Amino acid sequence: MKHSIPRVLLHDHLDGSYPLMTVLPELFRISKKPYPFKGTFAEQCEQVKTLFNNVQLDIVERFSNTTGVMQSRETLALAGEAYTRTRAEQGFLYCEATIAPQYHMFGGMKEKEVIGALIEGIKRAESEFPQIEVNLLFTIGREVDLARSEELIRLASECDRNYVVGVGLVCDEAGHPPEKHMVAFRLAKKLGLKISIHAGEWVATDYPAGSNSSERAGLASRIRQLAERDKPSLLRNIRTAIFNLGADRVGHAIPLAYDNDLVKYVVENRIGIELCPGSNYSSGLIPNTGYLKIRDLLQSHVLCSLNPDDDLFLPQMPEVIDMVEAEYSFSGREFINFEHNAWMTRFGRRKHDHPAIWD
Repeated sequence: MKHSIPRVLLHDHLDGSYPLMTVLPELFRISKKPYPFKGTFAEQCEQVKTLFNNVQLDIVERFSNTTGVMQSRETLALAGEAYTRTRAEQGFLYCEATIAPQYHMFGGMKEKEVIGALIEGIKRAESEFPQIEVNLLFTIGREVDLARSEELIRLASECDRNYVVGVGLVCDEAGHPPEKHMVAFRLAKKLGLKISIHAGEWVATDYPAGSNSSERAGLASRIRQLAERDKPSLLRNIRTAIFNLGADRVGHAIPLAYDNDLVKYVVENRIGIELCPGSNYSSGLIPNTGYLKIRDLLQSHVLCSLNPDDDLFLPQMPEVIDMVEAEYSFSGREFINFEHNAWMTRFGRRKHDHPAIWD
């Protein structure tokens, strides 16, 4: 890796983040569950990756291996603390951690209690690492019905808005397109909440995900065919997220660069684009990172940033940087632009004086 990693993360699922590995055995112990992973720390990391990449399990079931041991105030506070501490130790200065409280209530907690416990942990770690600012995106797992999504938006608006800096829509885009939750996110706008929508990531389940790198290389032609087939639907979802749900940022947005009119609108309205190239490639959704046309987005002045998505089992930021550098030969100035774009499209404003970051 020739370039330093950006110090700002906007698309980072807390319950799918690498920092959880630092406390995962303790989370299982507190939850009184047997710890299923064996061997050295590195071996355990590989076992976790294998489990999460099991295509026989749906996304909610895979995440139950972390969400299932984040069901109490103690475990959630520990997770928030570990996330903040690890990201600070990795050199990050600003992070927005995505969390869907609905998956953390099986132990009897309420949504605002889930958020409160996470904030407690964040505050503990920030007192030790004051250089970092970690905030939360209160997100909705899109499988819920409309009445529930409206309820969740209202609950998000009642949380500590210094730490809950926005709301979002996550999980099964294929089964639950963004228009399903249009009314809820229009309510979010009325309540003054910033909005980040996962859109343009996947609308079908027949991609050859879960294969190793060499297998994916051999499947590049097939993956490209599938990506081209799904491009119109993916672009429709991006448009819906922006025009109907009022997205201030869009996560993934894989085919954005192929729609010049949409690119122009995104630029003119300063909508942030949370790129996740390592995730998209590793999940078998794109044949290579070149498919995203990231340089075209940068040159068009799209406020796009680089993000890990779920680095517990997908590429971590150093690997993401290596991947896009190998594909595009980005200059140091271009990597600085990614960081600048992330900083300019962040939702949180608790701290304003991070060194070497622009406001």
